[in-house]
Amino acid sequence: MTMIAISGSTAHEAPALGLRLVLIDDDPHVAETLAELLELEGFTVRVAHDGPTGLQELRRDAPDAVLCDLTLAENMDGCAVARACRADPDLRHLLLIAVSGYDRPEDRRRAQEAGFDNLVSKPVDLAKLHAAIDQGRAT
Repeated sequence: MTMIAISGSTAHEAPALGLRLVLIDDDPHVAETLAELLELEGFTVRVAHDGPTGLQELRRDAPDAVLCDLTLAENMDGCAVARACRADPDLRHLLLIAVSGYDRPEDRRRAQEAGFDNLVSKPVDLAKLHAAIDQGRAT
């Protein structure tokens, strides 16, 4: 059984209402739990469980931000998703946030080199996630 832990306060100064996210995570339990928590905070969340499906969701209706696990299974990991987004003129503007259980300096460097704007480690601290989204939207 896969577990997810969410930490941090859900109180936030800037309302999430109306912000659209695509969450790409190959663990259905993690993805659905995090999506439900984000929806409770006012985000609109679409979930994909692999990289190719995630890219289809992004092309269908570009969101305000993308949360993508770095270690997706199958044939396309999170870094490949980020590189594909940055190479696509219709998607290169997206705010890309890596979500990973790995938070070593080399993981952060790898995510940045692939094109992610930020990395939020698991278990997800909602205050840090909000800060990453706010920071990315401000630039």
